[in-house]
Amino acid sequence: MPVEVTWWGHATCTLEDSHTRVLTDPLFARRLAHLRRRRGAVPPPEALRADVALVSHLHSDHLHLPSLARLAPGTRLLVPRGALRAVPGLRRLTALDVTEMAPGDVTSV
Repeated sequence: MPVEVTWWGHATCTLEDSHTRVLTDPLFARRLAHLRRRRGAVPPPEALRADVALVSHLHSDHLHLPSLARLAPGTRLLVPRGALRAVPGLRRLTALDVTEMAPGDVTSV
């Protein structure tokens, strides 16, 4: 089965391979500060379904708490090491399985 990649805008993508869905930098809003969607609608609800969501770094357009709160309960969320300390709001996302990772760390999904 080929890898399927769906770009939802900015840095948000879904990658699906062998029935495993990875969601990158979820941003499901029309506008955030100076960023706004110029083309296309906010991604549909099925875009929120992922086996794992990956946050690349702690800028608010990549770690968007309201978008992360919309992920399905039990979704595994990979964040940079130190994110739970730096962004206290992450600790309120108790429905997600948050894992901090450092550069070079490896995990299985």
